[in-house]
Amino acid sequence: MLADRLLAVDVAELPRPGHGRRYGGRSADAAPAMRHIRQLMATDPGLSMSALARAAGMTPSTLAAALRDVEAGRPRHIRTPAAERLLALGNAAPLPDVQARRCDTVDAAPVAAHVHALQVRYDGAGLALIARTAGVNPSTLTSALADHAHNPARGINRHLAARVLAVTQLPAPASPRHAHITATGLIRRLQALCALGWTLAAISQTGSTTPRSLCDLLRTQRSTPAQRNAVLTAWHALSHRPGPSTTARRRAAAKGWAPPLAWEDHTIDQPDHTPSGTRIPGQNQHWTPELLQHELEFLTRLGLGRAQALQRLSLSTTRAQTLLNPPTPATLAA
Repeated sequence: MLADRLLAVDVAELPRPGHGRRYGGRSADAAPAMRHIRQLMATDPGLSMSALARAAGMTPSTLAAALRDVEAGRPRHIRTPAAERLLALGNAAPLPDVQARRCDTVDAAPVAAHVHALQVRYDGAGLALIARTAGVNPSTLTSALADHAHNPARGINRHLAARVLAVTQLPAPASPRHAHITATGLIRRLQALCALGWTLAAISQTGSTTPRSLCDLLRTQRSTPAQRNAVLTAWHALSHRPGPSTTARRRAAAKGWAPPLAWEDHTIDQPDHTPSGTRIPGQNQHWTPELLQHELEFLTRLGLGRAQALQRLSLSTTRAQTLLNPPTPATLAA
Protein backbone atom coordinates (compact mmCIF):
# COMPACT_ATOMS: atom_id res chain seq x y z
CA MET A 1 0.00 0.00 0.00
CA LEU A 2 2.84 2.40 0.82
CA ALA A 3 4.49 1.67 -2.51
CA ASP A 4 1.24 2.39 -4.36
CA ARG A 5 0.85 5.73 -2.57
CA LEU A 6 4.43 6.73 -3.35
CA LEU A 7 4.03 5.84 -7.01
CA ALA A 8 0.87 7.96 -7.14
CA VAL A 9 2.66 11.13 -6.05
CA ASP A 10 2.70 13.80 -8.76
CA VAL A 11 6.16 15.35 -9.11
CA ALA A 12 4.53 18.74 -9.73
CA GLU A 13 3.01 18.59 -6.26
CA LEU A 14 6.34 18.22 -4.44
CA PRO A 15 7.55 21.26 -2.47
CA ARG A 16 10.46 23.22 -3.92
CA PRO A 17 13.07 24.58 -1.49
CA GLY A 18 14.34 28.14 -1.47
CA HIS A 19 11.16 30.22 -1.68
CA GLY A 20 9.11 29.21 1.33
CA ARG A 21 6.67 26.37 0.98
CA ARG A 22 5.68 25.81 -2.65
CA TYR A 23 3.40 23.33 -4.38
CA GLY A 24 5.11 22.81 -7.70
CA GLY A 25 3.50 24.68 -10.57
CA ARG A 26 0.16 24.87 -8.77
CA SER A 27 1.22 27.37 -6.11
CA ALA A 28 0.71 31.10 -5.83
CA ASP A 29 2.19 33.86 -3.74
CA ALA A 30 0.12 34.00 -0.57
CA ALA A 31 0.63 37.74 0.06
CA PRO A 32 -2.33 39.10 -2.02
CA ALA A 33 -4.76 36.57 -0.53
CA MET A 34 -3.53 37.21 3.03
CA ARG A 35 -3.88 40.98 2.61
CA HIS A 36 -7.42 40.43 1.34
CA ILE A 37 -8.30 38.18 4.28
CA ARG A 38 -6.86 40.64 6.80
CA GLN A 39 -8.94 43.42 5.21
CA LEU A 40 -12.10 41.29 5.37
CA MET A 41 -11.51 40.50 9.06
CA ALA A 42 -10.88 44.17 9.83
CA THR A 43 -14.08 45.22 8.04
CA ASP A 44 -16.24 42.50 9.62
CA PRO A 45 -14.97 41.59 13.13
CA GLY A 46 -17.52 38.78 13.34
CA LEU A 47 -15.67 36.73 10.73
CA SER A 48 -13.51 34.01 12.21
CA MET A 49 -10.33 32.63 10.77
CA SER A 50 -11.80 29.14 11.01
CA ALA A 51 -14.84 30.08 8.92
CA LEU A 52 -12.71 31.78 6.26
CA ALA A 53 -10.36 28.80 6.11
CA ARG A 54 -13.24 26.36 5.67
CA ALA A 55 -14.73 28.54 2.93
CA ALA A 56 -11.40 28.37 1.05
CA GLY A 57 -10.93 24.63 1.62
CA MET A 58 -7.97 25.16 3.96
CA THR A 59 -7.28 24.17 7.54
CA PRO A 60 -7.34 27.03 10.10
CA SER A 61 -3.76 26.28 11.13
CA THR A 62 -2.54 26.59 7.51
CA LEU A 63 -4.29 29.92 7.07
CA ALA A 64 -2.96 31.18 10.41
CA ALA A 65 0.60 30.15 9.48
CA ALA A 66 0.33 31.84 6.08
CA LEU A 67 -0.91 35.05 7.72
CA ARG A 68 1.99 35.02 10.20
CA ASP A 69 4.58 34.48 7.47
CA VAL A 70 3.23 37.22 5.22
CA GLU A 71 2.91 39.74 8.06
CA ALA A 72 6.48 38.91 9.13
CA GLY A 73 7.76 39.51 5.59
CA ARG A 74 8.65 35.87 4.98
CA PRO A 75 7.98 34.28 1.55
CA ARG A 76 4.93 32.04 1.56
CA HIS A 77 3.12 30.12 -1.16
CA ILE A 78 -0.25 28.39 -0.98
CA ARG A 79 -2.11 26.25 -3.46
CA THR A 80 -3.45 28.25 -6.38
CA PRO A 81 -7.09 27.06 -5.96
CA ALA A 82 -7.02 28.08 -2.27
CA ALA A 83 -5.56 31.50 -3.13
CA GLU A 84 -8.26 32.02 -5.78
CA ARG A 85 -11.06 31.05 -3.37
CA LEU A 86 -9.69 33.40 -0.70
CA LEU A 87 -9.47 36.32 -3.15
CA ALA A 88 -13.03 35.60 -4.33
CA LEU A 89 -14.52 35.89 -0.84
CA GLY A 90 -16.58 39.07 -0.61
CA ASN A 91 -16.41 39.55 -4.37
CA ALA A 92 -17.48 36.64 -6.60
CA ALA A 93 -18.18 34.40 -3.60
CA PRO A 94 -20.26 35.32 -0.55
CA LEU A 95 -18.67 35.66 2.85
CA PRO A 96 -19.40 32.98 5.47
CA ASP A 97 -22.36 33.78 7.65
CA VAL A 98 -21.50 35.42 10.95
CA GLN A 99 -23.09 33.15 13.50
CA ALA A 100 -23.85 33.80 17.13
CA ARG A 101 -21.82 31.94 19.70
CA ARG A 102 -22.58 28.26 19.51
CA CYS A 103 -24.24 26.59 22.49
CA ASP A 104 -21.22 24.31 23.01
CA THR A 105 -18.81 27.24 23.50
CA VAL A 106 -17.85 29.37 26.51
CA ASP A 107 -16.10 32.69 26.99
CA ALA A 108 -12.51 32.43 25.75
CA ALA A 109 -11.15 35.28 27.89
CA PRO A 110 -10.41 33.11 30.98
CA VAL A 111 -8.61 30.58 28.77
CA ALA A 112 -6.46 33.25 27.12
CA ALA A 113 -5.63 34.75 30.53
CA HIS A 114 -4.76 31.30 31.94
CA VAL A 115 -2.45 30.52 29.01
CA HIS A 116 -0.74 33.89 29.41
CA ALA A 117 -0.28 33.28 33.15
CA LEU A 118 1.32 29.89 32.47
CA GLN A 119 3.70 31.44 29.95
CA VAL A 120 4.71 34.13 32.45
CA ARG A 121 5.11 31.62 35.27
CA TYR A 122 7.17 29.24 33.15
CA ASP A 123 9.44 31.77 31.42
CA GLY A 124 7.64 31.98 28.10
CA ALA A 125 6.65 28.32 27.71
CA GLY A 126 5.51 27.49 24.20
CA LEU A 127 1.83 27.21 23.30
CA ALA A 128 2.48 23.73 21.91
CA LEU A 129 3.75 22.46 25.29
CA ILE A 130 0.70 23.89 27.07
CA ALA A 131 -1.61 22.27 24.50
CA ARG A 132 0.11 18.87 24.75
CA THR A 133 -0.06 19.02 28.55
CA ALA A 134 -3.79 19.73 28.30
CA GLY A 135 -4.23 16.89 25.81
CA VAL A 136 -5.50 19.10 22.98
CA ASN A 137 -4.31 19.76 19.45
CA PRO A 138 -1.81 22.67 19.40
CA SER A 139 -3.19 24.06 16.13
CA THR A 140 -6.73 23.97 17.55
CA LEU A 141 -5.70 25.97 20.61
CA THR A 142 -3.65 28.38 18.48
CA SER A 143 -6.59 29.00 16.14
CA ALA A 144 -9.02 29.48 19.04
CA LEU A 145 -6.78 32.03 20.76
CA ALA A 146 -6.18 33.83 17.44
CA ASP A 147 -9.93 34.07 16.89
CA HIS A 148 -10.38 35.42 20.42
CA ALA A 149 -7.65 38.03 19.90
CA HIS A 150 -9.35 39.15 16.69
CA ASN A 151 -12.88 39.11 18.13
CA PRO A 152 -13.18 38.85 21.93
CA ALA A 153 -16.88 38.10 21.57
CA ARG A 154 -16.16 34.71 20.00
CA GLY A 155 -16.28 31.70 22.27
CA ILE A 156 -14.14 28.60 22.62
CA ASN A 157 -15.22 24.97 22.75
CA ARG A 158 -16.21 24.17 26.32
CA HIS A 159 -14.30 20.87 26.39
CA LEU A 160 -11.15 22.55 25.04
CA ALA A 161 -11.50 25.31 27.63
CA ALA A 162 -11.96 22.85 30.49
CA ARG A 163 -8.82 20.91 29.56
CA VAL A 164 -6.65 24.02 29.26
CA LEU A 165 -7.95 25.54 32.50
CA ALA A 166 -7.19 22.26 34.31
CA VAL A 167 -3.46 22.66 33.59
CA THR A 168 -1.80 24.06 36.71
CA GLN A 169 1.77 22.81 36.18
CA LEU A 170 3.90 22.17 33.12
CA PRO A 171 6.38 19.30 32.77
CA ALA A 172 10.03 19.61 31.74
CA PRO A 173 11.60 21.24 29.77
CA ALA A 174 9.52 24.10 31.23
CA SER A 175 10.64 25.33 34.62
CA PRO A 176 9.00 27.83 36.97
CA ARG A 177 10.23 31.40 36.74
CA HIS A 178 11.99 32.58 39.88
CA ALA A 179 11.78 36.35 40.06
CA HIS A 180 14.46 36.50 42.75
CA ILE A 181 17.03 34.61 40.65
CA THR A 182 19.53 37.11 39.24
CA ALA A 183 22.22 36.81 36.60
CA THR A 184 24.75 37.35 39.38
CA GLY A 185 23.30 34.40 41.27
CA LEU A 186 23.37 32.18 38.19
CA ILE A 187 27.03 32.99 37.56
CA ARG A 188 27.87 32.30 41.19
CA ARG A 189 26.09 28.94 41.01
CA LEU A 190 27.98 28.04 37.86
CA GLN A 191 31.31 29.05 39.40
CA ALA A 192 30.49 27.17 42.61
CA LEU A 193 29.82 23.96 40.69
CA CYS A 194 33.21 24.32 39.01
CA ALA A 195 34.80 24.88 42.44
CA LEU A 196 33.16 21.65 43.53
CA GLY A 197 34.88 19.73 40.73
CA TRP A 198 32.31 19.79 37.92
CA THR A 199 33.38 20.71 34.41
CA LEU A 200 31.30 22.91 32.12
CA ALA A 201 30.71 19.86 29.94
CA ALA A 202 29.23 17.91 32.87
CA ILE A 203 27.18 20.90 34.02
CA SER A 204 25.81 21.54 30.54
CA GLN A 205 24.92 17.88 30.07
CA THR A 206 23.00 17.84 33.36
CA GLY A 207 21.23 21.08 32.46
CA SER A 208 20.44 19.97 28.88
CA THR A 209 22.39 22.79 27.26
CA THR A 210 25.85 23.29 25.72
CA PRO A 211 29.21 24.38 27.21
CA ARG A 212 29.20 27.29 24.76
CA SER A 213 25.93 28.56 26.21
CA LEU A 214 27.41 28.50 29.73
CA CYS A 215 30.55 30.26 28.49
CA ASP A 216 28.33 32.94 26.95
CA LEU A 217 26.63 33.41 30.32
CA LEU A 218 29.99 33.88 32.06
CA ARG A 219 31.19 36.24 29.33
CA THR A 220 28.14 38.46 28.85
CA GLN A 221 26.90 38.44 32.47
CA ARG A 222 23.38 38.22 31.04
CA SER A 223 21.08 35.20 31.07
CA THR A 224 18.34 33.83 28.85
CA PRO A 225 15.44 31.69 30.13
CA ALA A 226 17.13 28.60 28.65
CA GLN A 227 20.40 29.35 30.43
CA ARG A 228 18.56 30.04 33.68
CA ASN A 229 16.73 26.72 33.49
CA ALA A 230 19.96 24.87 32.66
CA VAL A 231 21.98 26.33 35.54
CA LEU A 232 19.21 25.83 38.10
CA THR A 233 18.67 22.23 36.97
CA ALA A 234 22.38 21.48 37.27
CA TRP A 235 22.57 23.30 40.62
CA HIS A 236 19.82 21.18 42.18
CA ALA A 237 21.37 17.98 40.82
CA LEU A 238 25.09 18.57 41.49
CA SER A 239 25.61 21.13 44.25
CA HIS A 240 25.35 18.59 47.07
CA ARG A 241 28.10 16.23 45.86
CA PRO A 242 31.71 16.74 44.74
CA GLY A 243 32.61 16.44 41.08
CA PRO A 244 35.35 14.20 39.67
CA SER A 245 37.52 16.88 38.02
CA THR A 246 40.57 18.06 39.95
CA THR A 247 41.37 20.35 37.03
CA ALA A 248 38.04 22.15 37.43
CA ARG A 249 38.67 22.55 41.16
CA ARG A 250 42.19 23.86 40.59
CA ARG A 251 41.13 26.38 37.97
CA ALA A 252 38.22 27.57 40.11
CA ALA A 253 40.51 28.00 43.12
CA ALA A 254 42.96 30.01 41.03
CA LYS A 255 40.13 32.33 40.01
CA GLY A 256 38.84 32.62 43.57
CA TRP A 257 35.47 31.01 42.83
CA ALA A 258 33.62 30.07 46.01
CA PRO A 259 32.08 26.58 46.43
CA PRO A 260 28.35 26.01 47.10
CA LEU A 261 28.75 25.88 50.90
CA ALA A 262 30.10 29.43 50.84
CA TRP A 263 26.66 30.73 49.88
CA GLU A 264 23.29 30.89 51.57
CA ASP A 265 20.05 30.69 49.61
CA HIS A 266 19.17 34.24 50.59
CA THR A 267 22.57 35.75 49.71
CA ILE A 268 23.75 34.05 46.52
CA ASP A 269 21.54 36.26 44.31
CA GLN A 270 22.43 39.50 46.09
CA PRO A 271 25.26 41.38 44.32
CA ASP A 272 26.30 43.16 47.52
CA HIS A 273 26.90 39.92 49.47
CA THR A 274 30.18 38.02 49.58
CA PRO A 275 30.75 34.31 50.21
CA SER A 276 31.77 32.95 53.57
CA GLY A 277 35.45 32.10 53.96
CA THR A 278 36.69 34.93 51.77
CA ARG A 279 37.88 38.49 52.31
CA ILE A 280 36.86 41.49 50.23
CA PRO A 281 39.96 42.78 48.40
CA GLY A 282 41.05 46.25 49.52
CA GLN A 283 38.99 46.19 52.71
CA ASN A 284 40.22 45.48 56.23
CA GLN A 285 38.28 42.75 57.94
CA HIS A 286 37.43 43.36 61.59
CA TRP A 287 38.25 39.97 63.07
CA THR A 288 36.91 38.70 66.35
CA PRO A 289 37.79 35.35 67.94
CA GLU A 290 34.23 34.12 67.34
CA LEU A 291 34.20 35.18 63.66
CA LEU A 292 37.60 33.65 62.97
CA GLN A 293 36.64 30.39 64.66
CA HIS A 294 33.45 30.23 62.57
CA GLU A 295 35.35 30.84 59.31
CA LEU A 296 38.04 28.27 60.14
CA GLU A 297 35.42 25.63 60.93
CA PHE A 298 33.63 26.43 57.68
CA LEU A 299 36.78 26.16 55.54
CA THR A 300 37.81 22.96 57.33
CA ARG A 301 34.50 21.38 56.37
CA LEU A 302 35.34 22.27 52.76
CA GLY A 303 38.52 20.19 53.08
CA LEU A 304 41.11 22.95 53.48
CA GLY A 305 43.99 22.58 55.91
CA ARG A 306 44.65 25.22 58.54
CA ALA A 307 47.41 26.88 56.52
CA GLN A 308 45.22 26.96 53.39
CA ALA A 309 42.30 28.37 55.37
CA LEU A 310 44.41 31.17 56.81
CA GLN A 311 45.76 31.95 53.35
CA ARG A 312 42.19 32.15 52.02
CA LEU A 313 41.37 34.57 54.85
CA SER A 314 44.54 36.62 54.27
CA LEU A 315 45.68 36.06 57.85
CA SER A 316 49.11 35.13 59.14
CA THR A 317 49.54 32.28 61.59
CA THR A 318 50.77 34.67 64.28
CA ARG A 319 47.75 36.95 63.84
CA ALA A 320 45.38 33.98 64.01
CA GLN A 321 47.05 32.62 67.13
CA THR A 322 46.76 36.02 68.80
CA LEU A 323 43.07 36.23 67.97
CA LEU A 324 42.25 32.71 69.08
CA ASN A 325 44.47 32.75 72.18
CA PRO A 326 44.57 36.34 73.47
CA PRO A 327 47.20 36.97 76.15
CA THR A 328 45.96 36.94 79.73
CA PRO A 329 46.73 39.75 82.22
CA ALA A 330 49.15 37.43 84.01
CA THR A 331 51.01 36.78 80.78
CA LEU A 332 51.21 40.49 80.05
CA ALA A 333 52.52 41.20 83.59
CA ALA A 334 55.25 38.63 83.24
